[in-house]
Amino acid sequence: MHNNIILTDCDGVLCDWMYSFNAFMEMQGFKQKALSYDVNEFYGIDRKIGKAKVKEFNDSAAIAFLPPLRDSVYYMKRLNMLHGYKFHVITSLSSNKYAQRLRKQNLDLLFGEELFDEIICLPCGADKDKVLEQYKDSGCYWIEDKVENAVVGDRLGLHSVLVGHDFNANDYDDDPYAHDDDSAHIPRFYKWKHIYNYITGEGHNEI
Repeated sequence: MHNNIILTDCDGVLCDWMYSFNAFMEMQGFKQKALSYDVNEFYGIDRKIGKAKVKEFNDSAAIAFLPPLRDSVYYMKRLNMLHGYKFHVITSLSSNKYAQRLRKQNLDLLFGEELFDEIICLPCGADKDKVLEQYKDSGCYWIEDKVENAVVGDRLGLHSVLVGHDFNANDYDDDPYAHDDDSAHIPRFYKWKHIYNYITGEGHNEI
């Protein structure tokens, strides 16, 4: 049923959300303080301020103009055209219907609407557990950049793959949601080329 479906996060996986969000924050005088997935730690700001800024950005028109992440467009199109894969996007973006439309517009323009069977938009910062449970034991690939979410998918019988970033380079043993090396076996690739090779069995992935 799901053998031709690839599940993906959006920000930090398909699109370079951090690049655009950082430009948005710098325009308001915020500067990077630390290397972290957590916006509050990244900018050294209060949690309430960080949450408000993420929501403000996600609900803005900027969400329609995010650039693609690295080589994602080329290799996702190859997965679709050469191997017949379709994508279900699971993104904790916003409950704002206009922001959701802008997300779809951005993805369709970057990748082509024929790649996406579903774009599931959850409220900003929402957990993805319940949506992922719908694919339990399906064996679908689940492409994420947050270790916590990759571990959840792995526990549900999905083939989790981490998109590599500086902030998650050492998260395997440090993530509070991972226990007893839950995340140690989850493959982590910086380039979509390597994700493509991993899924299709083509080529050779550099370490």
